[in-house]
Amino acid sequence: MRRTILTELIKQGETDRVEFKEARSNLPQDIWKTISAFANTNTGLIVLGISQEKGRFICEGVENPHQIMDDLTSTIGQRFNFCPVIRPEIVRQKGKDFMTVEVEEALRYQKPIYIKDAGPIKGGCKRVGATDIRLTDADLQRFFQERIGSPDAQPVKGTSRRDIDESHFLTFRNLRRLEKPDAPELSLSNEEILKAYSLLAQDEKTLTAAGLLLFGKETAIRRFFPAWRLDVIRIKGTEWGKDKDPFLSQDLRGGLLTIRIQALDIINRFFMIPFKMGEGLARTEENPFNRAMREALGNLLMHQNYFHPSPAQVRVYNDRIEFYNPGYSLKDPDSFNVPGSELRNPLIASVFYDIGWAETKGTGFKTVIMEIVKSDYPVPRWESSQKKDTFTLVLPYHADQVTPQVTPQVTPQVTVTDKHATVLRYCEQPRLLKEIMEFLGLSDRKNFMERILNPLLNAGHLERTIPDKPRSRFQKYVTVRAKGKE
Repeated sequence: MRRTILTELIKQGETDRVEFKEARSNLPQDIWKTISAFANTNTGLIVLGISQEKGRFICEGVENPHQIMDDLTSTIGQRFNFCPVIRPEIVRQKGKDFMTVEVEEALRYQKPIYIKDAGPIKGGCKRVGATDIRLTDADLQRFFQERIGSPDAQPVKGTSRRDIDESHFLTFRNLRRLEKPDAPELSLSNEEILKAYSLLAQDEKTLTAAGLLLFGKETAIRRFFPAWRLDVIRIKGTEWGKDKDPFLSQDLRGGLLTIRIQALDIINRFFMIPFKMGEGLARTEENPFNRAMREALGNLLMHQNYFHPSPAQVRVYNDRIEFYNPGYSLKDPDSFNVPGSELRNPLIASVFYDIGWAETKGTGFKTVIMEIVKSDYPVPRWESSQKKDTFTLVLPYHADQVTPQVTPQVTPQVTVTDKHATVLRYCEQPRLLKEIMEFLGLSDRKNFMERILNPLLNAGHLERTIPDKPRSRFQKYVTVRAKGKE
């Protein structure tokens, strides 16, 4: 922003599009309400470094603008239910530093934008004149009605609650509990969960697209979304169409809650990238590439066009992995480094956020790119085509990073994969074998024992509650915590 523009703004004073705030050394706490107000009303500009005294605006400036900008961009995604799109800029005038923050009006599918910890009533604002005021019940009702226009909120005619797979609610609750043990959703009934996440149409009988894709039976999803499929393809080379391995390639169908787990398990076995278990059984990543793949898979499932005639694909070459997404990027790829997200499927995204499958709201991809650039990995690239309605993310890697084939069985010196880590966190409380398999969405008992349960037992990460009777029908399994982590 040029100095003359900032001077002119100060002369005009605060308006429905301009807000001044004092910020000498820290980010002002009331900035979050103003960001919410502009995102819910109209695109606006916040100017930091200006105080007000007796109706006069005083240009004081800010002492550490770069730190304030870092604080804003690094925390904004965690503050809101959906990350607003912002464009911060440092401006210098008459020897003083100021910071401007342009806040873009959110898409109607994302509104209301509100401070997550406060909730939509207390944490959501709108701009009226030069003032930020709380949203009313009427405002919220209007916003939620407008959300119905998003693709994943469309009613799927012919569906009913009979198309729901009740076991998916158990998976959801377990994942939500791992992310937030005291989450209010854990006390809701299955029907209340569907209503809370807007997964039922207005008649409260028909499923929305999100409801079916998240909680539906596989047969129902096949019937109403026949093209929806996730193909994980291993290509022993660097060119598409050559040396495709039909044995190692797999086509996955069904609900999103189980497909992501299955896809990650397959991808991890191609790369065999281990990670450590930190305090509280949290993942301690040793490799930014691993995190990039998880983020890319989550984005593929959140942002794709489920009405597109082609399936989604994960293509593993000898020098790269490609995430092909039916559905072009709604956000300009040139702005991926700017905080904020434009969601095609906000209802699916809401569930993914709450169960920890999208690490931050609108900033995860930016963080992934930064981490990879800082490491010795090749820089990611992407291609978005509105004409073809497709988006492809390419993550190059070193040639020796991928295994020639999927390892058939985890060795006793277990390499902890994403699925192993999930089991260890889930089994912080003793669990029956059946409970663990249902939680993971698995049905093959022998395969589960060989690849997951026995390796964890042999490595000492998991133990039986009745060790002298391993075949007892009351047998449960519990995680063994490392010393010093109690």
